[in-house]
Amino acid sequence: MSRRSPVHHSAVARPGRSKGRLAPAPRAASAALPGTNDFGALARRLGDRIRAARTARSQTLAQFAEVAKLSRRFLTDVELGKANVSLQGLARIATALELPLATLLETPVDGSSSMREALLTLARQLPDHALRDGAAQLASLRTRRAPLARFALIGLRGAGKSSLGRAVASRCGLAFVELDQEVEAAAGMPLADLFTLHGETYYRQLERQALQRLVDSDRGLIVATGGGIVAAPETFDLLRRSFTVIWLKASPEEHWNRVVAQGDHRPMQGQPAAMARLREILGERAPLYGLAHHTVDTSTMGAAASERAIEALVRAATRQGGSK
Repeated sequence: MSRRSPVHHSAVARPGRSKGRLAPAPRAASAALPGTNDFGALARRLGDRIRAARTARSQTLAQFAEVAKLSRRFLTDVELGKANVSLQGLARIATALELPLATLLETPVDGSSSMREALLTLARQLPDHALRDGAAQLASLRTRRAPLARFALIGLRGAGKSSLGRAVASRCGLAFVELDQEVEAAAGMPLADLFTLHGETYYRQLERQALQRLVDSDRGLIVATGGGIVAAPETFDLLRRSFTVIWLKASPEEHWNRVVAQGDHRPMQGQPAAMARLREILGERAPLYGLAHHTVDTSTMGAAASERAIEALVRAATRQGGSK
């Protein structure tokens, strides 16, 4: 009786039956296509892709079935990932969708694939001028920088904007800017002289320009603003759109005492009703200050706790990839 050749025997060896011999190595093609043995997932992925392409064409299921020359029931099952579609059926579906067959069968490489496929499907239906506009927008997205961590502290004088802002900026690795100092640098004179010589209108103009320069700069920062910035609608709107705004809230008495403790006695000079006026200003501006993204009540919390609260807001926003 003739014996089988060893070569033929090894070719049909089954796993677990090699009796000491090494099993044949798996084919490279199988390793190159991870997950392709999960036919349920493949069918669902194919169905999602077909449904997205049909929807992008504004094509009803009935119209789709008519063009593809397949039943609506079968195509419904295909889109749900329940049908075992043949190669001939796939060819009809691809033709009905005006897509290359390879587009339906290509394996996604990451979680963004479905969005990429939807964009490609849409691109095939757009005129050249729309494609050029779209390409320009996509190019802009590629070069767009990650959002910067930018924070603005608002409140009346004595709120702690300078001291708290400087301390938190130092610990969080951000630049600290006093907006009024930027205004003084642009005007070439102290604020007192600026108001005396040119008035508030000119100050507001320089304040807006200084803020815009900060917006245009390429750095993360904490900016301490002037107490009246909320009374300049366009400037305050720019601030809220470009920064995470934090209102350092305090009682009128706290504002008063902190300013005096800093050696500034101007609030009471020639102002017999200075405290009444301070209350009035705070009452007028409180609704505007309340438009800030966050509020830290420094009267209730005290300096140390307020500093920790601001730092927590800054670090949380920074972890999320920017401010606001």
